[in-house]
Amino acid sequence: MTDTDKSLSDMDHLEDLFAAARSEPAQLPQALQAAMLADAQHVQQDRVDARVPGGCEPGLNPQSLSTRLWQQFISAVGGWPALGGLAVASLSGLWIGLAPPSFLPDPVESFASYSSGSLLGSDLDYDVSFLMSDEVFE
Repeated sequence: MTDTDKSLSDMDHLEDLFAAARSEPAQLPQALQAAMLADAQHVQQDRVDARVPGGCEPGLNPQSLSTRLWQQFISAVGGWPALGGLAVASLSGLWIGLAPPSFLPDPVESFASYSSGSLLGSDLDYDVSFLMSDEVFE
């Protein structure tokens, strides 16, 4: 499909063109350069003029800053549909955690059984006297 019989003279001609392009650096036209620098100076001056002496941008109060942070969070998550999915997944996880299916242990029940102070000793150390106490047989 490709022509592999290229002569060296064709390749040398291409190499000469590349060498000529490298020897002449590209110059930006003076009019374009002047227009770009004038525009940049105008934008910098507008930013300096818009600053409030307190160092804060105009129109930025703490409430608008928190609103802007909330909007950035929503866009980082993926918008309102993704935020809705995140809320549903969180509530489903909470529901499954508090009322698990029959094949999973109930964390609320196990927490309630360990909430009394007398049962905490069994977690810390194995003690035969603890097993013989009256509290176990009640």
